[in-house]
This record gives sequence, structure tokens and C-alpha cells, in this order.
Amino acid sequence: MGSFSWNKADSLTRIKNVYYGAPFKLLIPKEFGGGFIRDHYQDYGIITDHKTGLDYDMYELLAFWNKDQLSMGGELRFNGDFPKLKSVDEYTDRNRGLGIDIGCYDNQIDKLKYPLKLVSVGFKGSYEDLDKPSYGDPKQGFYPVER
Repeated sequence: MGSFSWNKADSLTRIKNVYYGAPFKLLIPKEFGGGFIRDHYQDYGIITDHKTGLDYDMYELLAFWNKDQLSMGGELRFNGDFPKLKSVDEYTDRNRGLGIDIGCYDNQIDKLKYPLKLVSVGFKGSYEDLDKPSYGDPKQGFYPVER
């Protein structure tokens, strides 16, 4: 399948994509706690919150944020109460697949209530400040792509 990467939802820098090793922020919708997680791109959609040490899978987060848009049989699995921000655990691979099913392609991303929004580290706004989502990077994050 290859690597997963995205173009940035903001236009602050001359580089439009999130590529391997590059710093970026994942914006979190207010409904799920707001704010952001900052990291360097690790490939395959994994992001680490260095404040907590927890790893997150961006496609799994996408599935949780858009749970009402999952197909029949697309039941999310998790321990305890429904999490606003679910870290990687024994259910991640299954939940990740559900996120890929609803938000891997640009035409799917356009239909989501809460698409992923990856931005430049210098972006100061919130998730709700951006109308544009992060679409897939056809270069898969292997190298930087200029605007």
C-alpha cells in the first residue's frame, strides 16, 4: 500500500506536504478537546504527543471523530468510555482500517464532518479556523513538494 502522508491544510510555508522527518501539527477539533499534537512526521500516519509520550494513529482518530459516517459493521473498539483522543492500543489496527475506509481518498475526505487537518508548526489558529482539510500527498511524504 505504501506510505500515508498529507498536504498541509494551511499555506504558511513554501512546502505544501508533510514529508518524512518534517515538523508539523495535527489540529484537534474542539468537540474532541481542541488544540494540537506537534511531532515530526514518522510515516504511515503515526504521531507522538511528546508531552504525554502517547502514540496516536491519525486514521484511527479520523474514525473516532467521524464515527457517525462509518459503514454498517464499522463498530469502533476501545477500552472504557468513548475516548475524545484515543491512543494506540490492541484495537488500533482494526479501528485504523475503519478510518482508511472513510477517509483515504480526496472525494471521501470532502464528505467528512471532521477531516484531518495537518498544518505547519507556525500555524497559530485552531481546527475550526481552517475550511480546507489535508488531502492525500501523491508523493507519499517521501520528499518535500513546493507549492
